[in-house]
Amino acid sequence: MIIGVDVGTSSVKVALVSGSGAVIREVTVGLDLLTAEGGAAEHNPRQIYSAVVEGIKAVVKGFESKVEAISLSNYLHGVASLDLSMNPLTNILTHLDTRAGAFQYKLLDVGRELYERTGCPPIFVYPLTKILWLREGKGFKDFKRVTFVKDYIIYRLSGVWVLDYGVASGTGLMNIHSLKWDDLALSVAGIDESVLPELVEGSRVVEYIDIPELGLNKVALVPGSFDGALQNIGYSIYGEDAALNLGSTAVVRVLRRDVVVDRSPEMRFFCYYAADGYRAIGAASNNGMTFLEWVRRNIAGGVDWRRVCEDVKNVRPCSDGVIVLPFIGGERFPYRDPYIRLTVLGVGVSHDLRHVLRASMEGVAFVLKAIVNALEENGVKISMLHCSGGGCSIGELVKIVSGATCKSVALYDESVARMASTLGAVAVALRALGHYSGIDTVKFEHVKDRRLGVIEPEPSMCEAYNSCFKRFELALLSVRSLYRAQ
Repeated sequence: MIIGVDVGTSSVKVALVSGSGAVIREVTVGLDLLTAEGGAAEHNPRQIYSAVVEGIKAVVKGFESKVEAISLSNYLHGVASLDLSMNPLTNILTHLDTRAGAFQYKLLDVGRELYERTGCPPIFVYPLTKILWLREGKGFKDFKRVTFVKDYIIYRLSGVWVLDYGVASGTGLMNIHSLKWDDLALSVAGIDESVLPELVEGSRVVEYIDIPELGLNKVALVPGSFDGALQNIGYSIYGEDAALNLGSTAVVRVLRRDVVVDRSPEMRFFCYYAADGYRAIGAASNNGMTFLEWVRRNIAGGVDWRRVCEDVKNVRPCSDGVIVLPFIGGERFPYRDPYIRLTVLGVGVSHDLRHVLRASMEGVAFVLKAIVNALEENGVKISMLHCSGGGCSIGELVKIVSGATCKSVALYDESVARMASTLGAVAVALRALGHYSGIDTVKFEHVKDRRLGVIEPEPSMCEAYNSCFKRFELALLSVRSLYRAQ
């Protein structure tokens, strides 16, 4: 049996999983997101570690002697400073923290070269940019080491300070080709390798550990990868099949062995390392269910999603000319703009709340369409989207996404969808233990059995959305300069 640990922005999920992918026991331990000042979104690293241990303790009881490995997953782009004894000097700045936004534009001169080296466009979300902000007296004055969450957990569990290529590739500091810390990126950040953890392959055992207080002895510790790549791996999604995440963020992501970066100067998508030789190529929008839940609560009066779906299904595609730019939290990809905000256009006396609600769903779907278009323009063909995240249970939203992208969308039981990253961590552990020759040969029957069906795009909806997507992008182009001037 494998213990999979998935550190997210709101909680730590821990599961005890069999070799077939069946979840024997699971627990969720909440995390506090600290927002003491405008733009702040931080985690306490000690709380994260305590949550990890608490979760392992909860799932392992009675199965201590049967646990082969602990495998880790966590969110990308978190960064904090440490002293020489690995004590935190700052909280972790998560990917939701926007305070480094202005520093994005300090990277313009070297942005393209950094992108081609690291796979990370020059945007505020990356630790590279956050380090620049932190170095201006915000907590890096006396730092000796830099942590990216995963390496801190590994160190506390094992005493070994290492980080997997997957999480490292989401820092903006690792060369995606050589899988080493990149000299140009380090120079820009003003740091050197001495303050960074050693890089390792995530699908290898880094240490066999004992946790006496939990009754665990000689358990393999596997670094795993980041949560997004592990969703693909958990679902066994490779090649032309793509993971679609409709969680707090909205993501399209494929796994391939080659490095692909955007030929366009817009640098609309990322290329990160995943595990076992695979790269994760895709893009993540800040404005998935975070935005749509805000709309439901603050515009729709808090009605449930069933009622929202009933309202919007009677509105024609393109919402009779209403356009919603869904950027309530700025934007990472594909438009890379920390200043853009929620904008509603085209509302007239003939419209009502239903039009705004449908246009809000369409706004998220159009961002996903822009991501799909960018990938396919660069030779990354997508044949099907495999859905995970809470938004996958909202029927009308999935239909709109399918119509806007003109792609089939596979749906899975919620019990599998919410555990996809954890299952991916388990798959990587099975590879690390030598039970499989590669991560792409791990195919969980449990996941296959929980597939609910496929939503096929309607040709008429594809045609309509191809037309109004052009209006969406024109509207976005028209308002971006307005927000930047504020």
